[in-house]
Amino acid sequence: MSAGRQLGSFAWRSRAWCWLAPGLLIACGAGQTRIGDVFNTEWQNDGGKSIRAVQSKLANQAIPKGADVAVGIVDKGLVGVALDSGKTWAFSHAIDARPLIAGDVVVATGGGEMFALEAETGRKLWSRPTPGQIRGAGDDGKTTLVSLEPSSHSAGMLVAVSRDGTVVRQLEANVPIGSPAIVANLAFIPWQNQYVTVYDLTSGDEIARAILRHQTSQAFLAGGSLYFGEVGVTRFDDRIGDAARDEASKVSLPVRELPGKPRWMRAGGVVGKTTSDAFDAIRAYALPEPTAGGLRLDGERYYATYYRIAAGLNDVTGELAWVRRLEDDAIGGAAYDGGVALCQRSGKVSFFDASMGATAGQVSLGQPVRVCVVQADSLSRRAEAARPEPLVEQISQVIDVTQTEMVMMHAFLLRELISQESPKATQRLIELATDARTPLELRTVARTGLASRRNGAEYMLAALEKRYDFLAGELMPPPVGPLSDALAEMKETRAAPLLAEHLNDPANDTDDVKRAAMALEKLATPAELEQLETFFALYRATAHNDDLIAAVVAVGKAIVRVGGDAGRELVRQAAYDPLTVPLLQEPLKQL
Repeated sequence: MSAGRQLGSFAWRSRAWCWLAPGLLIACGAGQTRIGDVFNTEWQNDGGKSIRAVQSKLANQAIPKGADVAVGIVDKGLVGVALDSGKTWAFSHAIDARPLIAGDVVVATGGGEMFALEAETGRKLWSRPTPGQIRGAGDDGKTTLVSLEPSSHSAGMLVAVSRDGTVVRQLEANVPIGSPAIVANLAFIPWQNQYVTVYDLTSGDEIARAILRHQTSQAFLAGGSLYFGEVGVTRFDDRIGDAARDEASKVSLPVRELPGKPRWMRAGGVVGKTTSDAFDAIRAYALPEPTAGGLRLDGERYYATYYRIAAGLNDVTGELAWVRRLEDDAIGGAAYDGGVALCQRSGKVSFFDASMGATAGQVSLGQPVRVCVVQADSLSRRAEAARPEPLVEQISQVIDVTQTEMVMMHAFLLRELISQESPKATQRLIELATDARTPLELRTVARTGLASRRNGAEYMLAALEKRYDFLAGELMPPPVGPLSDALAEMKETRAAPLLAEHLNDPANDTDDVKRAAMALEKLATPAELEQLETFFALYRATAHNDDLIAAVVAVGKAIVRVGGDAGRELVRQAAYDPLTVPLLQEPLKQL
């Protein structure tokens, strides 16, 4: 069926229909449409012709930016705060689904009503009886288009309401639909995760359709532009006609494995809960930015939260750019021009600069909230202070081993710390490896990272000077093995006397002893000969595992190298002594 033929497929309902179904929202005289062929999957692709025509018609249509506001659910209803001024408002009402901010209105349902509030003040604009809960909304400054949960006889319902509360059109669909947007009284309705239907609310006609090649269940306005997306975002611009060939202006987050696998957007067409969940706490945020070449992310950044930790990442490589610890769990937010606003469970909304995560201020909803939704369409907040500390120090400050529930995120940050070249990274890794409170998983990551370090020798040597001493408060031995590996590769001979002492320290496990011995094979000098001979004498007849056997062989090599004729004779005698562990005799003979 062609797009043109579909335009005649709508069934208009008469005024009498309203009286037959008094529970519905429609006011007598308003348009009622049950959509049939509009969402027909047998629709023939028109090569982008119809959607190009709509885009051309709207090319000069100014899309107003929405209000900059955060809205939260509390026991008595809703609270809001203007992100620029910090002014707050409250609205008492039953709430049965997550509210939505669309343009300059807040739309919510509860107590059998659907209602809209002025976003900046909380002033009630209108209310209507409703048979369902809100699951999507769009607004163009004159009309609010609301998607409601499906009734028993349809897969979805859309209601268009004017500013005075008049229902101008009500639509029922026979396919699952996503979250809609509206521009100049044209509804953009995503459905079946790939189509976007353009529906004229005035005439009741479908006038265009686009096919997207990435999962699409959201239509939304941002920064004066219209977008479609869920996994990735496509802009409604002069390339939209090429969407079916996957050649429209599109941007997505880089492929990067992050803790909790945060996603940019929820699936559209789903009723939001009235309490926050893991998706809210582990979430990605980004703002599409049109460019001459198509589309990218604003500030070359996208953002991710993991409960109380927020991070800024490079929009191409996914490389960590900055990281901050929040006062409470993040449960909502929005990227804006030059930064990100993050709403916390406490009701505080914090702002961070895109570049290095410098603090750009804070406002508050005035009380803890169960859910927080944020829109920052025209917001512009810049950092209050000078350039923040380097990334290595930010990571060091954020990692807190006492927060055991954050181990996954801390392990990620540890790996990022390991990649930093600054000697300060070495210092922090040593601290974590020797902190008795550090969970085993994190300690393992820290030790692995230390072995690969090639700077920070002063911190390494200072660590080796310490010993396990319960009475003195030293509850962990230093990470002898990893430090041995690193110092040997750095050819740091100053480590030799310290490593020689650790050979005979019973607090070190056999893996650390083995690695210290292997480092001394390269670094030892005649000054360490006595300690080497002591270890050799103790363990060449008692080595009981592979680590100690390897350690004895390595120490034997060191003795041969620095001990002269006497050293070689000591090793030779041991090789032929029947008391020497059998597995050691042949390796020692080869020395």
